[in-house]
Amino acid sequence: MKRREFAKLGGLLAGSTLAPSSVYSLGKGVQKVTLGKQIDFIYDGIELSPLEYTQLLMKLVDEGKVKPDNYSNGGVVEELEESFATQLGKESAVFMPTGTLANHVAVRELAKEKRRIIVQEQSHLYNDCGDCCQTLSNLNLIPLGKDSANFTIEEVEQVIAKTQSGRVKTHVGAIMIESPVRRKNDVMFGFDRIKTITSYAQKNNIKMHMDGARLFVEAAHTGVKPHLYGEYFDTIYTSMYKCFNAPSGAILAGTKEFTENLFHTRRMFGAGLPASWPFAAIALHYANYFEEEYQKSWNNAKIFFQEVTKDERFSLEKYENGTHMVRFNIKHPNLKGFVSKLGEHQISLIPPDESGVRLKVNPTINRQDPQQLAEIFIKCLNQTN
Repeated sequence: MKRREFAKLGGLLAGSTLAPSSVYSLGKGVQKVTLGKQIDFIYDGIELSPLEYTQLLMKLVDEGKVKPDNYSNGGVVEELEESFATQLGKESAVFMPTGTLANHVAVRELAKEKRRIIVQEQSHLYNDCGDCCQTLSNLNLIPLGKDSANFTIEEVEQVIAKTQSGRVKTHVGAIMIESPVRRKNDVMFGFDRIKTITSYAQKNNIKMHMDGARLFVEAAHTGVKPHLYGEYFDTIYTSMYKCFNAPSGAILAGTKEFTENLFHTRRMFGAGLPASWPFAAIALHYANYFEEEYQKSWNNAKIFFQEVTKDERFSLEKYENGTHMVRFNIKHPNLKGFVSKLGEHQISLIPPDESGVRLKVNPTINRQDPQQLAEIFIKCLNQTN
């Protein structure tokens, strides 16, 4: 990748950010300031602006760290695959443009002719992917653990017994576990529960897949390294845009045998992107710093929590088996006004409900002294009518 060629692209992208307004909408009631000055409690990562992406990519080009790929094969994409295969404790890995496809391909390939897949009732694959597995791969997803982040081994045993006792005997081909669970405020499935279910699956010749989109956040809270999670799953996926700030992308890791020809399946689904280097280069860059930056952000968050709750109008609620999401209960009649007031200080929050707001901790909190941040929260509440 030549810098002169990339600079032309960078100029076009950078120019697109120089609109008169310094904010852009993220949905009803939510705004965010661009250009790296904001603190947001909305995302898993730092949500780089187009200008910030461009500047970082140009820096990486100057440093010789951007090697182009060919239809998502080779170059910096291959470097990314090798790095995350190691981090996830697997022999090999394949880049996928989205987590939806990574999960779909994983359970499709693991199940083979055994078409039934056990998933969490609250899982992303079951709720938020448009029935892709059912429609495109003729898989039968069986949801367990209604309205819960997890399910029990007893539920699994009941499903297995039922599938094998029908007039036409059927088989469960794979069990997928998502952790942390986005729909349940990013709480964890539970490492010990994973061990129990994996042990049962192995005895019954059932494959295991992990939706670990936010696994690296969970690992920071449990102290269990990602590669140790990988030991309990045949395949594992993690997101490149949630923790590692790429515009998009996912890594699906497993054995060499599993990944050997997945680029054919990837292309069959229309996902063999001609050039994936912008995604891979950004993710690989941030992968080198995530653990240190996230630990710093959580330490700063704890100081912030302690300081802001000295004001009795704020009370902190932590979720059981939680990770980086917490809830503030706030005593004030106009919480929408409070969130809007924080926006004037370049602090973005998820829209509040009647009694409080959820906050997701990420490295943007490192941009402000945590004590000063607490002072801003209290000041804005005082100024809200």
